[in-house]
Amino acid sequence: MPVLPEVRRALPHGTGRNRPCRYGSPAAVTGNPERKPEIGIPIKPSGMKTVLLPIAALGILFFVLVAGCTSGTGTAPATTIATPAPVPVVTSVPITKVVTVAATATQAAASQSIEHLPSAQDINLALTKDRPTSEIHLLFQGGPGEKVTQKITMWVYAADGTYTEYVMSSGSKPIPGDEIVAPGTREGDRCVVFVKSAGTTYRVMDEQVFAARI
Repeated sequence: MPVLPEVRRALPHGTGRNRPCRYGSPAAVTGNPERKPEIGIPIKPSGMKTVLLPIAALGILFFVLVAGCTSGTGTAPATTIATPAPVPVVTSVPITKVVTVAATATQAAASQSIEHLPSAQDINLALTKDRPTSEIHLLFQGGPGEKVTQKITMWVYAADGTYTEYVMSSGSKPIPGDEIVAPGTREGDRCVVFVKSAGTTYRVMDEQVFAARI
């Protein structure tokens, strides 16, 4: 019997090797759009869930921080400010320089006579003694020569011949109203007053001062 040559026919598209597999669900064959995945085939989870979890965590953290900042902006407690105590005003009082000198050093000065200031350099001095306290006061009242008056000094003698030196305004240039206040006795006290005017020292007073009788 003769062998016939093998005849191969071109199969239509979709048949033979190119024919779709008939195994599986019917939807794979019919092309049903509502096909569900077969049981046992793993499905890759969506990546959206992995992304949403960090975003949600960040959102919660943001609201916690905002709530904390809002709660910290409340009204601050009132602060009590201490009022500083007033500083007392100290009125300066002319300081009198006191020097006690032995009697032997005063003999030459005691022997000097009274000197009168030139008329252009004349000043007014008031020497008094307070009766209740026996204090001796030498008050500078100014005068034509007050601008050139540089220094006023008073010696107050004790009974033993020593004296104490008092310098008006601590040796600075005196101004009208300055005075020397020195302790005295109930008896008469000898007072000698010197005035330095225009560079020259004059002995202007040498008196025994008593308290005024009332």
